[in-house]
Amino acid sequence: MEANQCPVVVEPSYPDLVINVGEVTLGEENRKKLQKIQRDHEKERVMQAACALLNSGGGVIRMAKKVEHPVEMGLDLEQSLRELIQSSDLQAFFETKQQGRRFYIFVKSWS
Repeated sequence: MEANQCPVVVEPSYPDLVINVGEVTLGEENRKKLQKIQRDHEKERVMQAACALLNSGGGVIRMAKKVEHPVEMGLDLEQSLRELIQSSDLQAFFETKQQGRRFYIFVKSWS
């Protein structure tokens, strides 16, 4: 693993399963500015966490964002989540919340 890549970390101290994917660049314009390899690495970490939580009863994906003001995820992340659940309705399985420099994706279980 490259030195600048943050590993996915499961945090057992919360009542729900929380997977910390580290810092992720959010917002469509910000994500477009990234090099493709970095954008793909960030997306892969989020998708791995989402897949794990969908298959293990749900939980929370926690990520750090570079800016404190509210931002959207980014179209590539949203599209990847839609492809993962094979539905255009993200709210069926995912809800988001932002607090300061933290961005949370609450993942509901398949069942």
